[in-house]
Amino acid sequence: MVKDNVLKQFILISILLCSTLGAAVSYAANITVTTSRNPVALDDSFHLIYEADSDVDDPDFSPVNEYFDILNSAQSTNMRFINGNYSLKKSWDLSVIAKNIGKFTIPPISFGNEQSPAIQITVSNSTSPNSVAPNASNIPAEIFVESVLDKKQGWVQSQFIYTVRLLRTVAIASASLTEPETNDPDALIESLGEDQYQTTRNGIRYNVYERRYAIFPQRSGTLKVRPTTFEGRVNATQPRTIFDQFRLSGQLKRLRSNAVEANVKAAPTTINLQDWLPAKDLTLTEQWSADIGNMKAGEPVTRTITISAEGLTGLQLPEIKFTDIDGLKQYPDKAVYDNKPSSTGIDGTKQIKVALIPTRAGTFILPEIKLSWWNTQTDKQETAVIPEITITAEPGTQSAPATNNYTQQTLAPQPGKENVTQSLDTPTAEGSMTAAAMSQPAYWKWLSLLFASLWIYTLILLLRKKTATSVIRVDKTQPSFAELRTCAAAVEKNAGNNNAKATQTALISWAQKYYANNNITNLTQISDYCSATLTEEIRVLNQALYSNAHANWSGINLITAFKQEEANDAVTSETKKSALRPLYKNK
Repeated sequence: MVKDNVLKQFILISILLCSTLGAAVSYAANITVTTSRNPVALDDSFHLIYEADSDVDDPDFSPVNEYFDILNSAQSTNMRFINGNYSLKKSWDLSVIAKNIGKFTIPPISFGNEQSPAIQITVSNSTSPNSVAPNASNIPAEIFVESVLDKKQGWVQSQFIYTVRLLRTVAIASASLTEPETNDPDALIESLGEDQYQTTRNGIRYNVYERRYAIFPQRSGTLKVRPTTFEGRVNATQPRTIFDQFRLSGQLKRLRSNAVEANVKAAPTTINLQDWLPAKDLTLTEQWSADIGNMKAGEPVTRTITISAEGLTGLQLPEIKFTDIDGLKQYPDKAVYDNKPSSTGIDGTKQIKVALIPTRAGTFILPEIKLSWWNTQTDKQETAVIPEITITAEPGTQSAPATNNYTQQTLAPQPGKENVTQSLDTPTAEGSMTAAAMSQPAYWKWLSLLFASLWIYTLILLLRKKTATSVIRVDKTQPSFAELRTCAAAVEKNAGNNNAKATQTALISWAQKYYANNNITNLTQISDYCSATLTEEIRVLNQALYSNAHANWSGINLITAFKQEEANDAVTSETKKSALRPLYKNK
């Protein structure tokens, strides 16, 4: 007995230890490291950012000093408590500058028992021209603006990176910098962000404010980017006397950058203009919401096709045409675009969701999808392809055949008797009652007598408890006015917030009470009760749910149809009004 108790305690302690270790592993800190720019130029400062998703010990950044000087550092902590979920995020922002040219790997940084990943940074020599005063003398300028394009020539509709920098050694105030303008009125210009760092020109350390833009010219020829203008007050100081309180201190400066230009090449004559899509890289992928080899007739499956291009915006990506297929309904949703700016340019995506619903069982072949594009790195045309796909749909649950535990038998007419044909679902197991036995006169005589007796007995009970039954039935099926109003308010609130999923749930809850039918479990069943106007809005909502386009659904039309539905029923349904008034007239 003692040995058994000791063994049980050992097992219990082992389980607790395993659970504790598992929890420790699951809650291990996730530490990441990123840079504001990579590669960087020598003598240009940049930011090295470490982030942890849970509380960790103070880090040891001494390995960074081997290749970089830490100019300054900042630490921040962000705590959130939302819907019972607690999250913590700690960040360390280091402003650093390289000591030499080359590729350097910063080893993992220790945060107590945790470590960050290593990161490799490339440092190149500064290629920016030496800065001098605007009069071209040898006196270095205290403040000036410069701009540059990343290349001297490129293809029409392809990406050019335009960079404008404000370099200064003096304090400024009330500063502004104009947006870039080109000689191509149709050119697309997208902001890539901004950065602040330090650089050295002719032995002088400058504070740099930099903005980057992606420009997509729509015409061939010479692309000219007009000068960018800076305006601000230089050497701003505190008011010298009380009489300067309402005067702006410092010298007003207006500076212009240099104009830059590049040659824009027209698309090759051998390329169809409809297939002209210049990019650094382009991929075509697809995803399915369910197993396409095990589909059911009548059940929707969502196909998501994504076009990803490096060096193009999402709006520049083409449409995809879908071929009609017999027995397979396809409902393409509105495309969703996204642009992710980075230091190297725009990465654009276009996502198309298609709801596919087989109308019958069978095998369907989706043809391949081809997308031709021009590789600006190799100056060659390439093709992105989604191969041909075969999907199989099995019969739906509603069209499934009857269970084979029973067989249908038909009594054939017998000679000399009345011709009567009966269809009976008779058990096939051995010892069960057969159709011939059930047709014997003695059996039917006693069975009829039994049913008649039960019917008379039930009728007597109904007559005795008619009043009590009526009261109980009303209490169980008729909701209160407050309940109906609460459910209706939930529908209007969620639809007003354009929350498709929450509106679906609220509508079903409202319908169960409003139509006194707890068997209503989906939107399609509500359409059997409501008006044609509300039915149409429910169909639109249902289609949005099928295609997962929740964010694009607008509930304003559904609210209008929903309110009209209640208003119409309040006028035409006198039975419903008379049933509710006596119950809640005192509330």
